[in-house]
Amino acid sequence: MTIYNTLEDFKNFIEGVVQNERLLTKTNKIKIPQVKLGYLDENEGDQEKEDFPYIIVRYMKDQVEDDEAIVSIKILFGVYSEDSGGWIDIIHCMEVLKREILRRYSFDFYRVQLPIKCSIPEEQPFPYFIGTMELDLIIPRIEIEGDEEPWPV
Repeated sequence: MTIYNTLEDFKNFIEGVVQNERLLTKTNKIKIPQVKLGYLDENEGDQEKEDFPYIIVRYMKDQVEDDEAIVSIKILFGVYSEDSGGWIDIIHCMEVLKREILRRYSFDFYRVQLPIKCSIPEEQPFPYFIGTMELDLIIPRIEIEGDEEPWPV
């Protein structure tokens, strides 16, 4: 499996985990956090989109070893809160996801390698709050079959 397939599968797992979570938006609506790969979509024209709440699965780096590959990812959490308690929503989201990761630990073609590191920066762009979770996914190493060069020179 490729790194993209792994990230897409992990994103789908997170969507299932947060499907019952409801968080506030800046227009006082309650909604499920959107889960995205990489980055949030750009605003179109002068229209500002309602991005919060969100969870972003972001590739950071990978490393190929003898019999496996390690993919490091960062999961970004973003919430909106009208009071200074938004950090509690961030912790809640991180704990819900961490609990389910530890419960499952091994997926179809990859597994999570401990430790799972969570943090909330001291400075927050009130009324928005952000936090991060960092973890490594262990995937099978890509093998090249045959004796042909992988790319023509």
